[in-house]
Amino acid sequence: MFRTSKKFILRALLSLTMLAVFNFCLNISIIQAHSTSQQSKSLEIYQDIGGNFTLLSSNNQYVSLEDFKGKVVLLFFGFTVCPDTCPLTLSKLQEVMAQLGQQKPVQQLFITVDPKRDNPDQLKSFLGTFNLNIIGLTGTEEEILHVAELYGSAYMKNPTINSETSYLMIHTGYVYLIDQQGQVREIYPQDTEEIRIIEDIRQLLADI
Repeated sequence: MFRTSKKFILRALLSLTMLAVFNFCLNISIIQAHSTSQQSKSLEIYQDIGGNFTLLSSNNQYVSLEDFKGKVVLLFFGFTVCPDTCPLTLSKLQEVMAQLGQQKPVQQLFITVDPKRDNPDQLKSFLGTFNLNIIGLTGTEEEILHVAELYGSAYMKNPTINSETSYLMIHTGYVYLIDQQGQVREIYPQDTEEIRIIEDIRQLLADI
C-alpha cells in the first residue's frame, strides 16, 4: 500500500497555507489598488496592476499585449489539464463572447502557468474546444512568472501530487478586463456572473 511520509504531508500543508496567505494578501492589494485608482465614468483604472508583456502564442508567433491596442482584452491565467477552474472560466467567457457577438473588437488571452507541459500545440488543441477567438500564450518559467507578478496572479505546483508528469497546478482564477489602451479596468473573481462582464465590456466599447 502506498504510504505518504509525515514530512511530505507537512510540506504539502505548509505550501498550501503559504499560497492561501499569498492569495489573501493579493486580494487586499487588489482592493487597495482599486480604491486609489483614477476614476472614469464607471470603470476605474488599476494603477499598480498590469503592463505590457511578450510571450509565444498558440500560433507559434511572439505576441505582445500592445499588439491588441484598440481592442478590449479578457486575460486569464490557467493550464490545459486543469480539471475545474479553467474549463468553467473558459466556458463562461465563451458565453460572454456569444452574447457580445464575435465581430466585436474583443480578444481573449489565456496565459499558461504550466509552461513545462503547455507548448503552443497543446494550447491550440485545448483552447480550440472553447472559442476560436482565444489565443494561448506560453514562455519560459521566468517569463510566465514575470507576467504573473505584473498582474498579481499566484500559482504553484500542487505539492500533494508527487509526480513530475501527472501533477496539477494551484492558481488564482481571476479574469482581467483590459481596455483599448492596455490598462486593467476590472478584475473578476471566479463567481462573477456573465452579465456583469458583458456590461463592462459594452461600457468600454461605448467609450471609443
